[in-house]
Amino acid sequence: MIAVLVVLAGVAVLFYIFHILFFWIFPSTDSIFYWLLSDFFKTGIYLAPHPYYYREPSTMEPPLYSVFIFIANLFPRADIIIHIIQVAAIIASGILIYKIQNHSFSKKYALLSAVLFLFTPAHLIYISNMVAESLAVFYISLFLYFLHLAVNLRNKKILPIMLVYSALISLHRYNLVTFFLLTLFLIFREKGKLMSRYLGLSASLAVFGGWILLNHQWNGSWGLSNSEGKHIYNRILHFDRILPPNTHPSFIKFRQLAGERDDYFKPWWFYEEALITSTGSETKASLIMQEFALAALISNPLKYIINTPKFFLFAHWDNPTYHDDLYLYGGNMKNNCGKSGNIFFCRPIIKTEFAFKFWDALVILVDFIYLNLAKFFNIFLLFPALIYAILKKDRFFRYVSLLYIASITLFVMVEAPLPRYTYIFTPIPVILVTYFCINTGRKFIKK
Repeated sequence: MIAVLVVLAGVAVLFYIFHILFFWIFPSTDSIFYWLLSDFFKTGIYLAPHPYYYREPSTMEPPLYSVFIFIANLFPRADIIIHIIQVAAIIASGILIYKIQNHSFSKKYALLSAVLFLFTPAHLIYISNMVAESLAVFYISLFLYFLHLAVNLRNKKILPIMLVYSALISLHRYNLVTFFLLTLFLIFREKGKLMSRYLGLSASLAVFGGWILLNHQWNGSWGLSNSEGKHIYNRILHFDRILPPNTHPSFIKFRQLAGERDDYFKPWWFYEEALITSTGSETKASLIMQEFALAALISNPLKYIINTPKFFLFAHWDNPTYHDDLYLYGGNMKNNCGKSGNIFFCRPIIKTEFAFKFWDALVILVDFIYLNLAKFFNIFLLFPALIYAILKKDRFFRYVSLLYIASITLFVMVEAPLPRYTYIFTPIPVILVTYFCINTGRKFIKK
């Protein structure tokens, strides 16, 4: 079996090499904001296109991926650099998963985990998309490896490093702040004097504090993001469909600034342009939406509370992410094949007509899997694995399970509970499901 798994791992790596040679980097809406911030680092100018009209840096997207783009853009073909690094991030994540699992299981099962991870269908799309997801997968995998060192191998010296690291990756994806909180719990549950824990805490708080001050200097926001208000609006108004009384001061203010509307349950971008015109900035518009959304929440908190576990399930149900012409070259993608700086979109190293057709066929296959099959993996494997890991005595797997639940719960509480936001946590389901299947499988065989 080991020989078969090694061959499968080799096939996966060869396909990723094929991906680098024959496929390309393409943009999506989020890519615009990553690029604009990276260009701001270079020019000091921030001008968002229609329909956003931002004139000051938006931190709707965290800054670290923009730093990555800024560095990549120093090279003549930055798109190739981005593509190679995003592919390497996935392969490196597979290696880390193997190392983690090889502690608890034999080489055979550790390889099985790595192979399952490398064959995750969504990787094929995200390693070509100029968004933060692929690197986030690697950062999460590396954190899990650090957690393995700290818990399984009892390496307590790694904890201060983990604390600073988790603060840094929270600036790659804001919802990774749960990783920081877990590390904070681990480091302060250790007994005895440990000066390094206070050094790690000071350094991590400096990371957060430095970013908050920089963010405030750029756009007047106090926080990690200047856009959290509009994400909360999406959750409470668009998904929960809760409104405060129409006589509430925040509702009156919203109508005055955004104009009278027939429908207040649309996503935030339907109201932002009018709010920016009235208030003068994205930050102030977001604060108005936040005030409105919180007033709605206070008016009916029970509905929000009941809906939160429902949206947790919703985030693991039918996944229409790839059911969009954006991902098909023969759809909308070919209309966005320009360039940003040294980043050339839809420009593979080796250009063939076959590759463009093959790409579209792959996207259709990936779309089918996530639209029709992924929910069954979540229902029959992931959810039981999460419960199983919590109930077992193995602290590492218990922490990993709780980390996943906390991370998903956080994002469904404060933004749109969309299935695509679960993708970056892919290493965790792979680790937990293989752990669950191997252990329960052994017990079944013994019986």
